[in-house]
Amino acid sequence: MEDLYSNNKHLSFSCNNKGINLMRKYEVSFESFLENFKKSVSKLGYKNSIQKDYILKILYFSDEHLSAEQIVNISKSLYKIDMGIATVYRTIKFLESMSIVNSLDVGDSAKRYELDISIHHDHMICTNCHKIIEFVDDLIEEQQINVVKKHKFMLKDHIMTIYGLCEDCQ
Repeated sequence: MEDLYSNNKHLSFSCNNKGINLMRKYEVSFESFLENFKKSVSKLGYKNSIQKDYILKILYFSDEHLSAEQIVNISKSLYKIDMGIATVYRTIKFLESMSIVNSLDVGDSAKRYELDISIHHDHMICTNCHKIIEFVDDLIEEQQINVVKKHKFMLKDHIMTIYGLCEDCQ
């Protein structure tokens, strides 16, 4: 099995012609992120696995929101790691419980996943082609805070997903 950091295979991987991006939108390097993750898992009394490491690596460097099936395919084709779909689903469920991964329901019966370590953003999902567009809008964020204050509600987190038709599908 290869060293998780030793090669740059991710630079040649292509997924819908977008590819895997070495300079992701995260402020922390993958190595630091993985090290912190392993420490957190250990402190909670759980064991880490190479499969978790590779799932995190795939999500970290992906320019797309990936399904469990895509994660399995990437692990096999890019990293020669044979992991079953059940392992991916169990790992994703664990990562979601730790608030490290978010899932998105794009309406095609397969959830898509992304790491929850980037700046806050919202999503627009095309109900026809299932394209996912990430966006940040300070005015929307401000309005949500105003609504929360108006109702004397204590905001802990929020997710905003807009469903509609993308420009290509209109």
